[in-house]
Amino acid sequence: MQNPTLAPAVEKSDYEPKTPETDASVDADTVNDATAFLETFFKLYPTATEKELAYYVSGNVLEPIGRDYLYSELVNPVFTKDGDNVKVKVAVKFLDNQTKATQVSQYELVLHKDSNWKIVG
Repeated sequence: MQNPTLAPAVEKSDYEPKTPETDASVDADTVNDATAFLETFFKLYPTATEKELAYYVSGNVLEPIGRDYLYSELVNPVFTKDGDNVKVKVAVKFLDNQTKATQVSQYELVLHKDSNWKIVG
């Protein structure tokens, strides 16, 4: 006797997600400037308090992490223009000082620049 199953045989999907790409809407100077801002922000972000975050973040767009993470790198940041703002899709690699594990967090941020860059969404 065989054990019958109700589900069909498992097949691998041929779906491949579109890899986001930077379009030409954001110039190189803006990309470099925004990248420098993001690197500075993510160095401070893991241990920053709400008061410290207020300088970089508008409202409660990002909550404090409050962990002992060490910023490692930005992974494949993708910049696109959105009116006066710049949208960024990025993965950020942190090293967890307690477990020595690598933590990768994904972010979709909206940046706006007046006198300084600020994360507004």
